[in-house]
Amino acid sequence: MLDDQTMRFALGAVSLTVLVLFYLGVYRPTRSGFSAWWSVSLLLAGLAILLLLFNDSPVRAVTYPMSTALAAAGSTCVWFAMRSLRSRRLPRWLLAVGPLAILVPASMATPDESGMATTGPVSLYMATMFIAGAAEAWKAWQTRRVSADGEPNAEALVALLVIAIAATALGSFYSLRFVMLMVAGPDSGAFERTAGSAPEDVTLLVCMVAVTFSVSAVGWDQQTRTLRRLAMKDDLTGLWGRSEFRAQAKRAMAGAQARGEGALLVVADLDHFKDINDTHGHAAGDSALMVFAAVVTSHLRPEECAGRLGGEEFGLVLLDVDDADALVRLRALSDDFASRSTRFDFPLPTVSYGVAGPRDGDSVDQVFEQADQAMYVAKAQGRDRAVRYTEEIGRRPSNLLRRRQSDREDVAEPL
Repeated sequence: MLDDQTMRFALGAVSLTVLVLFYLGVYRPTRSGFSAWWSVSLLLAGLAILLLLFNDSPVRAVTYPMSTALAAAGSTCVWFAMRSLRSRRLPRWLLAVGPLAILVPASMATPDESGMATTGPVSLYMATMFIAGAAEAWKAWQTRRVSADGEPNAEALVALLVIAIAATALGSFYSLRFVMLMVAGPDSGAFERTAGSAPEDVTLLVCMVAVTFSVSAVGWDQQTRTLRRLAMKDDLTGLWGRSEFRAQAKRAMAGAQARGEGALLVVADLDHFKDINDTHGHAAGDSALMVFAAVVTSHLRPEECAGRLGGEEFGLVLLDVDDADALVRLRALSDDFASRSTRFDFPLPTVSYGVAGPRDGDSVDQVFEQADQAMYVAKAQGRDRAVRYTEEIGRRPSNLLRRRQSDREDVAEPL
């Protein structure tokens, strides 16, 4: 069997070689968040392993603590990479917390104590990071399986599964390493056979080889999904565009019905918006639209969605609400929007809302039609209010509702 120094050299060389190939082949073309964090993780892991080559030299007191700190930082980057799979971000200062907590006491320990002072804490920390990363990878795999964001990518699904298994294996190994260290001690034969340097090097090498091609597939898939989402978004507000919002609304309302929850569709229209453009210029109008979109986004709950339907008209889906809850939330939204007027040299407009909910047999198109009709009633009643669609509204002459042809949708699929 290869000695520790040879295994470490091989593992460090593999890490840095994979880093170069991955950086040139995946990160530079895609610039995806996952590939960026994975590249940093490979760099830190490679440096950490190469520093272990100095364990038998006089500079061990410096290189060993640095190696463990870099290893801890690398495992943190794995967690960050896994979080990016679901577009979840973490504050970057977290990158320094664990490594510093390990580096400081390790640097203060004597050469004889340095191994025990760092191996235990770094094993526990890396176990925590890999387990957290594995949890994120499993969630990303499950989400990707049921995602409606384009057709499922079989290659990406397999890649996510491999990454999740590898992260789970690493989390399990470092948990075992910490337990064995505490129970048997670093100098025991049981520790060396099950969780010592040789088993650690083999575990890392196997996992690295297993995920080498998987991370490439995930990096490219992440870029593809990002570009697809950007194409579906409204350029000005960042909300979903009209077509994608209608698709998102259909899925959200269908999901709410399946769970037995209430779901309401809201059509919102900024009042007297043309006056802002005519009096203060189109830049002012764009500012009003962007501020309203930001306010809407801040008021959405998980699983709810919003989009720009065109011009000054927006759509929202509110979940797990009844009529009274919806009216309260919309009034709070309008109040929040009005409070932003102090930031501009022109008054922000008020907002009129039409609210409708799906009934048995209603199509998405019918619910949008009902919400739009209720919105025009809100304008006819004086604007700056929300109106719930009723059958009486539906019986009003269509010429009084001024239904816009551009807002019609040809698809009439049932929810």
